[in-house]
Formats: sequence, C-alpha cells, structure tokens
Amino acid sequence: MGLAPTIPGVREAASTPFEFAAAADGIVDVLDEHGIEKAHVCGLSLGAMVATQLAIDHPDRVASLVLSGSQIAPNPAMMAVQRGIIRLLPERIATRFGFTRMGWLAVLRAVAEADFRPRLGDIDVPTLVLCGSRDVANLPAARRLAAALPQAELKIVHGAGHEWNTQFPELFTEVIGAFHTARLARPTS
Repeated sequence: MGLAPTIPGVREAASTPFEFAAAADGIVDVLDEHGIEKAHVCGLSLGAMVATQLAIDHPDRVASLVLSGSQIAPNPAMMAVQRGIIRLLPERIATRFGFTRMGWLAVLRAVAEADFRPRLGDIDVPTLVLCGSRDVANLPAARRLAAALPQAELKIVHGAGHEWNTQFPELFTEVIGAFHTARLARPTS
C-alpha cells in the first residue's frame, strides 16, 4: 500500500506554530489510521526533514528511509534570504502552493530552527540520501546526513535540481526501486 499524506501542520502554520515533532506524530496517526505498523518512508525537502524527525521520535515505525533534498541544520543566511523572498511574493503565489504567505513563513521559521545533528546517529535503518547535483543549497547537508547515519548511502543525481522527482520522475522511481531491491534484500546483521 502506498500513501502520500500531506505534511501535518503545514496548512495550519499561519495560526498554529509548525513543529517537526508534531508533524511526525501526525504521520504516525496516518499510519495508525491505515493499520501500518512499520513503513518505508520517503520524504522530499520539508518532507525529508519530517521523515528524519519521524525516524528519531518513532524508530519502531520506520523500516527504511529515502531522504531527498533535505536539511539537517539549515544555514541561517540561506534561510534569511529564503524568508525575504517569500515576504516579497504576492499572496496569490503562496495560495498556488496550498497555503498562505504567513503560513509559509511560519514553516520556514521552524526549518531555520531545526537541528537534527545531535540525534542522527540514533537512526539505524537502511537509508538512501538523495540530492540533485544542481541543488547546491542542499548538497552539503546531503553529504553530512549520509555520513552521520549508520546505514546510509548517498546518491548525487547528475544534472538534477531540488525537485528532481518532478524533473526526472522515471529516474526518481528507478533509483528508489533499485535501493529497495538491493539494500533491503540484504540480510541484516
């Protein structure tokens, strides 16, 4: 069974502070609603950060991870620039993405404050860390993430940007399928 839930708390972020722990708890609620005890979790960008929090807070619910375009402790200057750009966008642009500009800024505040580094060593499931070669803002984080996770492998996708799952959807599916076939078929020690 495949699920693609929205990230809990994002749509409400303008009125209720977005928190990664609450979002991870919300994903557990979705798993419970569908009777899923343990999931192979794939997250992209903000979703990858939520997936990381899920694996930290609920390790018994995660069978494997695929993390694409993630951050582990975002660069404060980069986050300030991103928030500045969002402040200048017309509200209609934000609503195209399904939330308000204030909500978007609230989520970016939570992202800017995130620091998963102290707990990354606790994540001990097969993990594929992905990043597009043109996703320069997230390449350093991808390398640090893969180095910190005990069972991680890193794949930099040549010519791909941040949202390479939409840029190269067939390749994205192929890479994840190959990971699950090869890595998850191995016996664990």
